[in-house]
Amino acid sequence: MFANTLSVTIGTDSARVLTRINQDAYGSVYRLATALELTELVIRNSSTKEQNVLYDRHNAELRHTVYAAGLLPERHYVASTTFKTRRQGGDPTRLADVERAMASLVTTSLVAGMVQGES
Repeated sequence: MFANTLSVTIGTDSARVLTRINQDAYGSVYRLATALELTELVIRNSSTKEQNVLYDRHNAELRHTVYAAGLLPERHYVASTTFKTRRQGGDPTRLADVERAMASLVTTSLVAGMVQGES
């Protein structure tokens, strides 16, 4: 189980400390709400069956909402990741390696172009 609090830094902002507000057998929800914004991290673990093969699936979604202020509308931002492997024969260590490689690739090389619609 993860810690009761997790820190996340968005851009050049100060780190936000999110506190776990819900935990069940398959995931957790972390949240920090202020007068100006809401930041949430949702972590879920599940199993799916695809073409008669059972997969273990892991998902994390970071949601950031900036509340409306004056003439500015409310703004919503979401980033998520999903990774999975076969339950039978899947190697969790290799799956973690592949996920770290994807995170590094998106962070360093692709994210600026992707948000501009490049593919």
